Amino acid sequence: MRVKLDSKNSKSWHHFLRQRDFLQIIDSLNYDKNKKILEVGAGDGSQTKLLKKYFNHVVSIDVAPSTDAKDIIIADVCDLPFRDNEFDIVFSSNVLEHVDDLTKAFSEMKRVLKNDGKMIHSMPSHIWKILQMSLGWIHSLKKISYKLLNIKLSSRANPDDFVHLHGKKSKNRHLTDKLLGLIIPSIHGTSSNHVSEFLRFRPTYWEKQFKENNLICVKKYNLFLHTPYEFAPFKFLRIRDFISRCGFASVYAYELRKFR
Repeated sequence: MRVKLDSKNSKSWHHFLRQRDFLQIIDSLNYDKNKKILEVGAGDGSQTKLLKKYFNHVVSIDVAPSTDAKDIIIADVCDLPFRDNEFDIVFSSNVLEHVDDLTKAFSEMKRVLKNDGKMIHSMPSHIWKILQMSLGWIHSLKKISYKLLNIKLSSRANPDDFVHLHGKKSKNRHLTDKLLGLIIPSIHGTSSNHVSEFLRFRPTYWEKQFKENNLICVKKYNLFLHTPYEFAPFKFLRIRDFISRCGFASVYAYELRKFR
């Protein structure tokens, strides 16, 4: 079942994308409102609110949640402060690509997940990476032009919301790094270079990680097509949806379960 795209409940393109991806996943699940959910990497809490609309018991964690976020436990996915077999579903959205020790993270998530539970993780795809690299210079020209014309860019999540993932705030970057960033986009996750990140964002990489960590991939979801930049936000939604269904999605989600 695909998401109804005519209505949008967010002025933020970033939040809209997360919302529609979440709704696509939830529409495909046979879910029970009484299931207990662990959300890993809650960030600003926008998806936490969505989760609480569908489930009665939601526990959200983040290593450095937004100051505006409420009811989020400060915790590391590699050291979860929960009992064994406590959750029915472990959910994350665009988080695992930022985790250095995936083996430890999967071990902890499996530990707190019930034996018949599910994990649902979404991550950027290699398509997203291609778009990031090929369109970065256009985005830089757009930023410079808008700055000269004193035009505000479309609303999206503040990049400094993810300071806990990237290490330092953008305003503290060296001038050389800022100038280079106008030509070459920054690494998104934990890879050492762009080629490595492209390879890591392919489904084959994640499927290998799941298998090595004794997880079965039950289903892969092609979510939506978008660039990392604010190109035509809220436009061409049906065309994007069609292209993503053909396999060219910017984000893939994986439904996993433990080996039994």
